[in-house]
Amino acid sequence: MKSGILHATLIAPQLPPVVEAYAAQLSMREHARSSLAADDAAALDLPELAGAPFVWLANSLGEPVLRVIEDPQAVIGEPMFRHGWLSLEVLVGDVDALAAGLQPPFTVLGPAANLELSDAIRAAQVLGPCGELLYLTQIKAPVPPFDLPMTDTTVAATFIGVMTTPDRDASQRAWSALLGAPGWAFDTKITVLNRAYGRPLEGRYPVAVVPMPGQCMVEIDQVELPAAPTRRAAGTHSLCLRLPAVDDSVLRAAGWQLAAIGNRRSLRGPAGEHVELLGA
Repeated sequence: MKSGILHATLIAPQLPPVVEAYAAQLSMREHARSSLAADDAAALDLPELAGAPFVWLANSLGEPVLRVIEDPQAVIGEPMFRHGWLSLEVLVGDVDALAAGLQPPFTVLGPAANLELSDAIRAAQVLGPCGELLYLTQIKAPVPPFDLPMTDTTVAATFIGVMTTPDRDASQRAWSALLGAPGWAFDTKITVLNRAYGRPLEGRYPVAVVPMPGQCMVEIDQVELPAAPTRRAAGTHSLCLRLPAVDDSVLRAAGWQLAAIGNRRSLRGPAGEHVELLGA
């Protein structure tokens, strides 16, 4: 049974432009189309969207890895200017070829380049049709101490959730409690944030990464931002994770807000990031 990040959920004002763009440019296809059940809406902390239309998108392996829910009231905006989920880091086979072929409604913010962390990791930063930020990432070789996946397919799946927070230490404590691993903390440059904030490209940020099962991770970037928007934002809303069980009291003590929906948990982290949690 697969563990770690199972899929991501996007919110879009309209479904057709998103489905068409992912199919035409990221080798994804419509897997299923339905209306959001009440228990699924509750698990996503979106009870008011029960009954909303949604589409499952499958990757080039035929796996449904992206759920897109339609919410005409959602506001498209760049995720660099709010806390919570910043980006989906998506494993791809050839980032240079994939990024070179992208065109509107995708916008390449940063061309494919090797990461400061390792020349074995090459990524491009892309804004999608509903304001979602994607890090299209190719892993060319092992990068110890991290356990990272590799693929030859065009698009595999999200393997890292990237978030911004006002407090790296608080978010790292929460995620370490959830994932059962302390992770690593360091400072590094984040080009996509420096460009968005008009800062020197070499500017560094406090960052933490915490590993999870399934060769997945969460990345935590500390940034100072103004007040969060009051209307629901389009773009990345949630990650669905399958993890070993952790006692609810441990999660609450570490800063998570949670609710039980059947055999699932709806979690909110210290920075507002949402997780749909399944037991292992």
